[in-house]
Amino acid sequence: VPVLEMEVIEELRAIMGAEYQGLVKLFLEDAPLHIERLQAAADARDIPGMVAPAHTLKSSSANLGALALSAVAKRIEHSARAESLTKPSQAVLMLANEFRRAKAALLALNDG
Repeated sequence: VPVLEMEVIEELRAIMGAEYQGLVKLFLEDAPLHIERLQAAADARDIPGMVAPAHTLKSSSANLGALALSAVAKRIEHSARAESLTKPSQAVLMLANEFRRAKAALLALNDG
């Protein structure tokens, strides 16, 4: 799965024009808050509490073309919903790593 799906990004840029930058900025501000909520739930072993922030990240990252991040969030969401997430902190670490990759790629695109 690519870090960013350029076809999605190009379509967003074509549709949104200058507003695209605002969407990226909002995502880069909001995503860390959802990751913090996931980490807090993981630390508390509140697996059902991981569903909503994972769902939000899955959707928002997919909308921006950050498909690798979306895939990890989707796995967390589905496993948490099924209460079969055995290593929640490790899952959040993987998600945070994918967010860093997506953030770097999005910032590189916006600088370029």
